[in-house]
Amino acid sequence: MVFDLKLKTVAKASIALAFFSFIADVVALFRDRILTSHFGASRMLDVYYSAFKLPDLVFNLLVLGAVSSAFIPVFIGEYKNNEANAWRLAQNFTTIIFLMVLTSAGVLWFFAGSVVSLIAPGFSGTDREVAISLTRLMLLSPVLFSLSTIFGSVLQSLERFWAYAIAPVLYNFGIIIGAVYFVPLMRIHGYPEVLGLGWGVVFGALLHFCIQGTAAMIAGFRWRPVFDLADQNFRKILKLMVPRTLGLGAYSIDSAVVNAIASTMAIGSISVLNVANNLQFVPIAVVGVSVATAVFPRLSMHASGQELKEFKEKLYAAMKSTALIVVPLSVVGYFLSHWAINLIFGIGSYRGTSVDLTAAVLAIFMFGIPAQSLIPILSRAFYALQNTAIPVSVSVVSILVNWLGAWLFAIHYHWGVAGLAAAFSIAGNLNFFLLWIFFRRFTKHHF
Repeated sequence: MVFDLKLKTVAKASIALAFFSFIADVVALFRDRILTSHFGASRMLDVYYSAFKLPDLVFNLLVLGAVSSAFIPVFIGEYKNNEANAWRLAQNFTTIIFLMVLTSAGVLWFFAGSVVSLIAPGFSGTDREVAISLTRLMLLSPVLFSLSTIFGSVLQSLERFWAYAIAPVLYNFGIIIGAVYFVPLMRIHGYPEVLGLGWGVVFGALLHFCIQGTAAMIAGFRWRPVFDLADQNFRKILKLMVPRTLGLGAYSIDSAVVNAIASTMAIGSISVLNVANNLQFVPIAVVGVSVATAVFPRLSMHASGQELKEFKEKLYAAMKSTALIVVPLSVVGYFLSHWAINLIFGIGSYRGTSVDLTAAVLAIFMFGIPAQSLIPILSRAFYALQNTAIPVSVSVVSILVNWLGAWLFAIHYHWGVAGLAAAFSIAGNLNFFLLWIFFRRFTKHHF
């Protein structure tokens, strides 16, 4: 009976997260529709997507790796034993991470020009200068996201998912406000319009921070400056996060390499790749990520109690329910890719060849959606077991395969941006199958 009750709790949390994830993705698609209708598959939209690479690198290296793989299991373990120590851990972790992100963003602001030359070698002249300015502006976002993500991890640990689920919706609304209001303001005052999108990203990050910060305070979190690098729990998080951080760093580099290749192709290639990727991520986020987020605290509790039977039942139920949804969706998505792209984005400046190419890329992405939806769940199983080395190692292997495939299909065989999508799908499937093989071996020998 206890198990059934917990399973229902996970199911309800998964449904709630999936619902708000779907709302967030609908808003995100509306956001992309506004962007593509105004800018089209243009160099300025290429610049906008490229400007995310450096802020994402800062966030992935310093925040996401620690929170997604290390903070939550350690916080839950401490919270079960001593709530006061758990809150002190959260305060210490927040202070240290915030200072690290703020310092890193400040340093990288000065080197933005050199970085843009690496991630977008195809940009030159005015395009390059605008990309540098936009990148510097958007470095404000990881500073806000660093705090917001920690607040969100506390809420996940306590299984309070509502603010965590709503935050992405507000973030996308911020970008829409940037597109609708800030872009015209930039034009009126003689600045490049695309800078208005950058201010929208910063505003969205601020909304993301406010909703999760408020919810975390209601849950009991109080941020008091605590700076203790010698704290035993912080050192444990640091040890656990290193492999995951290296993996996310490799992922960021992978994204930058793909962006660099796309920047040397026809104008609009980066935009086409990102538009198709954002649409294919909808089922991954709505189903895979939502289920993974909901089941993670339960997996962590079962792992800490050495409850292998309950751990596997939760994991397999989550994977089975995900597969039953995303596999049919990917098949339908393959056959309706052109219709979907034309319906959602085929207005304004985004027509004809842009729609055809985006649809072709989306169809190729469909082959990787089942694997990409299951990877977050299986990865969190490893994190709950406090093993970050295996999923990170597998991720690095898949990234290397992606690079090889990108060179082979996009450059050697001249498939262009479609070749980049093919390489990504192949690498994603390899990632999942390797994770599954290593998971079975790990649980067999370590429980």
